[in-house]
Amino acid sequence: MKLILASQGFTTPEIADAIPKIVGKPLDQVNVAIINEAYVGIAPAEDEKWLIWELGLIKQYIGGIISFVNLRAYDIDEIKRRLEFADLIYIVGGQSGILPKLFLETGFDKLLRELAGTKVIMGTSAGSMVLGQQIQNAEYWRHLYGDPDKYMNPPMLGFVDFNIRPHFGRPDHAEKNQPDALMQLLKNERFPIYGLRDDQAVIYDNDKIEFVGGEPLHFGAGK
Repeated sequence: MKLILASQGFTTPEIADAIPKIVGKPLDQVNVAIINEAYVGIAPAEDEKWLIWELGLIKQYIGGIISFVNLRAYDIDEIKRRLEFADLIYIVGGQSGILPKLFLETGFDKLLRELAGTKVIMGTSAGSMVLGQQIQNAEYWRHLYGDPDKYMNPPMLGFVDFNIRPHFGRPDHAEKNQPDALMQLLKNERFPIYGLRDDQAVIYDNDKIEFVGGEPLHFGAGK
């Protein structure tokens, strides 16, 4: 299984340059299928320029086909057909509780696990979190978003034995990213949670982990 877990996508050339190494094709030949459903849970009138910017970064670096695959628009067989062309399945972030529920309801959780055997999967923010282990501490989710239930049920997919805290160190997320508070909230989690800055990513290549942009601060796993 080959995964790229990022906070905000191709924010640096270093992150983009990691793609050919794990996909096995130069950037100008990489085909990308974009899953972009998590934005629907964002509050009304909340500024979403970040989404336009992130999608623009894909176009800036990727030279192959770029296509959107809407999980709500097609049955699972058609979704699978529309993903066949892709070297990289790119799952965009947004509201963190949307994706686990959507994947379960559509059967995409099972299909994605199947596709992970032959394709590279990249997630950003909530799109990365859904691929990791489920953080069980309700107070952690309350601290971040106020309502823990929607972020714990259904659980994350658990493709890897860690998870991430995206947008770590960003000024507009400062109150949610205090290291001492996160250390306390996550101290009993049995796996690492990496605090990823927007210029960092985690590469998971068949059990081998590599950090892009420097090693992140991590929580949980007895920390």
